[in-house]
Amino acid sequence: MPQNIQLTREQVIFLSFLGAIGNIVYIHTWIDDYTDRAAWVAGLLGILFVIPFAVWIFYLGKFQPQSTVFDILERGLGKFPNMAIIVIFILLNITIAVAHLNMFTQMINAFFLRATPPWIIMLILILICVMFAYGEIKVFGRLVEILAAFGIVNYFAAFIFAPKLFHIEYVIPVFNTSLTGFIKGTIFMLGGAAEVLLIFMVIVRNIPDSGKHYMWVVKGIALSSIIFSFAIMIIIGIMSPELAKRIAFGGVNAAKLIQVGKFLQGLEIFIFGTYQIIAIGKITVSMYCAWTSVKKIFNKKPLLQLIIIALMILIPSIWLMSYNKAYFLAVFLASYIILPFSVLTLLLASVSVLITNKRAGSATK
Repeated sequence: MPQNIQLTREQVIFLSFLGAIGNIVYIHTWIDDYTDRAAWVAGLLGILFVIPFAVWIFYLGKFQPQSTVFDILERGLGKFPNMAIIVIFILLNITIAVAHLNMFTQMINAFFLRATPPWIIMLILILICVMFAYGEIKVFGRLVEILAAFGIVNYFAAFIFAPKLFHIEYVIPVFNTSLTGFIKGTIFMLGGAAEVLLIFMVIVRNIPDSGKHYMWVVKGIALSSIIFSFAIMIIIGIMSPELAKRIAFGGVNAAKLIQVGKFLQGLEIFIFGTYQIIAIGKITVSMYCAWTSVKKIFNKKPLLQLIIIALMILIPSIWLMSYNKAYFLAVFLASYIILPFSVLTLLLASVSVLITNKRAGSATK
């Protein structure tokens, strides 16, 4: 991959936005039993708490410019420990993509394309993502910028008339839950939004002077936290917390209830557009991260490697073919895997930087 291609501020901001809002667009309902009316506050704080870890990645990039976190690991810890971490990283990205592809496909089947076999929808989406991922970081950065902008516009277009159906009593009092439950919900949202850390472990090398430009990722994650928590609040305010926690695809169902007289309805199509944009962006990102990491191990026939990665996403997705199974898979990843793996990787990378700097210091004496 060309290492002299650098992402712009806007691309990093929107990549942070799409990266943080991944599988949590579906699994945020997991915390409703813990947080009740405070779910939107837990979402806001949970996503914001990802910021220190993202800044950590940018800070590491300052010591070894144009390097991924895995390049940093290899220089300090050696090839084989780094390769073991890369393999886990690849499998983790594939699993995240499998879960997202299943949940998005089931949503399309439920609302729009009931007669279309799900595997066809999955195949088409995978082909689109392969096309974008093969364009490398330059095309990919522009794609993310466009997708995120359209996603935000679609979101506001769907909920612009939401105040007509919004019930303030559904969201007030906010903290009608236990402190333990609220903390548990916030930590879960932190684990789900930590998907964005996996992205920056790879593309930190394409960010110019990452140590100086850490505010780019801060702004992107802050934007995602505000918009996503506002969406949760709107869903709860329209449907009530009791109903919101019991149905899937809360955004689409809430938008279906919005209409102005008899001439304006069907606004759920805008929310569907947002889900679609998130799906294309998220699956492409996961595919790209896995592919880039595979190329570090096997630096031959990159197109074939990308096709193999795509098949490793598509085949398990077809085999799984279940919203519930994909939902609980994503919940498991958010609860126990993504954040611990990210923290462990960053700790090892920090140790690797210290080892590398110590060796450099010894060599100059």
